[in-house]
Amino acid sequence: MGAKRLKNRKIAFLRAAIVFASIMFALAVIASFFLISDVIAHGDVRAIPSYAMDEEGLDEVLSRDKDSWTDGDYDFVYRQTGLTKVYFDGVSYINTNFVKQCQADLFYDAEPEHDAANFGSSHDYFPDKLFSMVSLRAGDVIISSSVHTFGWLNGHAAIVINSTTTLQAITIGTKSVLQTTNWFRHASNFMVLRPKLSADEAQQIAQWAHDNMQGIDYSLFTGIFNAKNQADEPLTTQCAHLVWQAYMAFGYDIDSTGGPVVTPRNIAASDMFEVVQVNGFDLDKLWN
Repeated sequence: MGAKRLKNRKIAFLRAAIVFASIMFALAVIASFFLISDVIAHGDVRAIPSYAMDEEGLDEVLSRDKDSWTDGDYDFVYRQTGLTKVYFDGVSYINTNFVKQCQADLFYDAEPEHDAANFGSSHDYFPDKLFSMVSLRAGDVIISSSVHTFGWLNGHAAIVINSTTTLQAITIGTKSVLQTTNWFRHASNFMVLRPKLSADEAQQIAQWAHDNMQGIDYSLFTGIFNAKNQADEPLTTQCAHLVWQAYMAFGYDIDSTGGPVVTPRNIAASDMFEVVQVNGFDLDKLWN
């Protein structure tokens, strides 16, 4: 009996060892997958034009009256600066120094640092570089794909309250708060989007966000474990949801997929917005 009992214990121990080894192997495979995905994501956080920076060509276009620019001129300037026709149509005069700085910024090629704010989540940014950004209007939206979690480029988004202030839901364990634009201006990429609305209505949306979406608890599960539309009484939010909620309060669904969870990428694909400025994204693909 003793020998048989000892044999059974050895078999049970062997089985337990095999199960444990299998679990550890599976965890190692999963960890390796996420590590490789994260490395790939780090290499895909800033797009630099494949063509050369043409300072003389830009000077030549800027020397001419904007009213004489052709579609080809606007396309050339966009591909040299990341500034769209929407931007130029919205300014009364062209600040050539600003446009030239945007050109230098578009072609800025350096290795960003990686700030791991939470386990598995990283933000790619340049601590010593502050990119130029267009003058903002209330209701504008700024997005970036520079935040990734286990290789997924989940990104970040904010709504503009006024020319210098945004409202952001930043990360787990925090509440939504007013911020400057510096988070995005240090990021490895960003886009400025402008709603296809009157300035007055965009201002109203921004004001609603200011009055109703500050101090809200951050939750990745907003829209899953509670309602997506919380306009009557916002309880939780996340970066893209905050922006979506402000627009949804006025009847505008800016989630291009319509799913329970809205992401910055969903907002970037919404036909409610026009692109004003691009930095660090592929100028053709944007975030598609």
